[in-house]
Amino acid sequence: MARKRYMLSEGLAFLPEKDMEKLRKKSLQGWRPKGFWLFGYKLEKGDPEDVIFSIDYRVLQQDEEDEYFAMFESAGWTHVCSEGMFHMFKAEKGTTPIYSDVISSMDQLDRVADPIRAVLMFGGALTTALFLLTIFTYGLTRNISRLAFMISLALTVPAIMTYSAIFYRKWKMGRTI
Repeated sequence: MARKRYMLSEGLAFLPEKDMEKLRKKSLQGWRPKGFWLFGYKLEKGDPEDVIFSIDYRVLQQDEEDEYFAMFESAGWTHVCSEGMFHMFKAEKGTTPIYSDVISSMDQLDRVADPIRAVLMFGGALTTALFLLTIFTYGLTRNISRLAFMISLALTVPAIMTYSAIFYRKWKMGRTI
């Protein structure tokens, strides 16, 4: 029997609650998250646990890590894994959620949106410039511009979708204040 598995993410910007619930169900079956992997999570076989999961988005400096993880531990959350700005925690069922109010949830979304906004701005500008090159050039330059435009567009569209999902979630939360 395999001791490792991978679970595809539904998209943390779109449906983080769905991902966390899927991880909880896998944990009940003995599959524990051990890290992030490409478009999902690495799981390892272990003893079943009835725990809940949550994710936090924060860029940490080297000297901030101990205090950051201690703060979550004091609230009943155990650090599971981290990758870049993504930090996953688990806790016993019934533990107060990491983001229990609208203001802190919106703050979390702002931290996720910042790097995506930067990618979107750069990708949008690059895609526009490459599109203009395809219009105003000829021959080999036009062919290279078309290829680069298509690649740039393929990278920019997911950033647009992700940023739109974050914006929609913030808008939906803002209506509940």
